[in-house]
Amino acid sequence: MARVDPFAYRHQYIDRDAEGTNYGQTALADLDRDGRAEFITGRQFGTIYWYDFVAPDRWEKHVLGLDSPSDVGGAALDVDGDGWVDFVAGGAWYRNPGPPFDSPFERIVFDPELSGVHDLLIGDVDGDGRLDVITLSDRSNLRWYKIPSDPRRPWAHRDVGPAVHAGIALGDLDGDGDLDIVRTDIWFENVRGDGTEWVPHPIGPNTPPPPDWRPDFAFSATKAVVCDMNRDGRNDIVFTDAEIPGGKVWWMENVDGTGLVWRRHEIPNGDPVRRGAYHSLIVRDFDGDGDLDVFSCEMEAVRGVGTPRWFIWENVDGRGQEWREHVILDANLGGHEAVAGDVDGDGLIEICSKLWSPRPDNANGGRLHVDALHPEVDRKPRTTDCDS
Repeated sequence: MARVDPFAYRHQYIDRDAEGTNYGQTALADLDRDGRAEFITGRQFGTIYWYDFVAPDRWEKHVLGLDSPSDVGGAALDVDGDGWVDFVAGGAWYRNPGPPFDSPFERIVFDPELSGVHDLLIGDVDGDGRLDVITLSDRSNLRWYKIPSDPRRPWAHRDVGPAVHAGIALGDLDGDGDLDIVRTDIWFENVRGDGTEWVPHPIGPNTPPPPDWRPDFAFSATKAVVCDMNRDGRNDIVFTDAEIPGGKVWWMENVDGTGLVWRRHEIPNGDPVRRGAYHSLIVRDFDGDGDLDVFSCEMEAVRGVGTPRWFIWENVDGRGQEWREHVILDANLGGHEAVAGDVDGDGLIEICSKLWSPRPDNANGGRLHVDALHPEVDRKPRTTDCDS
């Protein structure tokens, strides 16, 4: 049945009593091969969990792994090629043993010197048809790792560029068929297509931190997604300011398709209220009209003036020039590192998130919460997407 309102969602708690604070390392992946995606999240330098959907008000919680070396960055992929999806966090990967899932996954360190990773992405950097791992934080530089044929052995890495706190994305920005890497205000050209030589090119600045919020991590910290926003056949970049109150959402148009000329387009807020940090970014066709829309939500830890909300900006003209903001959750519940996927197997796309740390006045009694937004009415599955 078609949805009357494609931007209507209902909220459900995945977990109302998660232990501690500082959760990141989010992903959606089918860990148990039941045809549905499970939600993964892990504590900074702590335990990683996965939640299996049973019903909208019931999720089974499992321990995925212990002693994560990562800060916020984590990603799911089949590291060892055995058909079961594993998890990478910082300089370690966690091997999925398959059922009965009654103990944590085996922790295998591939780089003992890599810790505190804020961004971790998966992509084929060297063009050999196999996935590689790209990492960034202000504790280490921007680099990529090639997974060896025996992934229990150390993984070799190549340096790409200097560190900032956050803001990497992958995509072909110069139209030559290989993956380049975005790092907030610059992008690195994959010159030979094999990840051995990188040349930086400017994109344009992000928003400077306001005078009343200037911790070191707030500078040069964004979320980014590479996609063709205006459907002209050239990849653009969507950004949010991830660590500051009052930040922006915008996209940079790749004017000539070579990544050397950029034009900034603001995605306006629907009201003038100073908002919390936009530490989430999902770009996909939320309303099924064939173009790309943008999702983000406000953090609780880096708060705005009002209570935190979740938003979708509708790409009204399909070209990224006219936008309409939809508030899809206004319940005094923030989010951080949200991801989207089908968790209940109905072919529709849910949005899952959690907190970095809670506000004492949030709607969950000041406790940390893990959340899901479900589409309210059935509609046809969407296949046009551009998730990071």
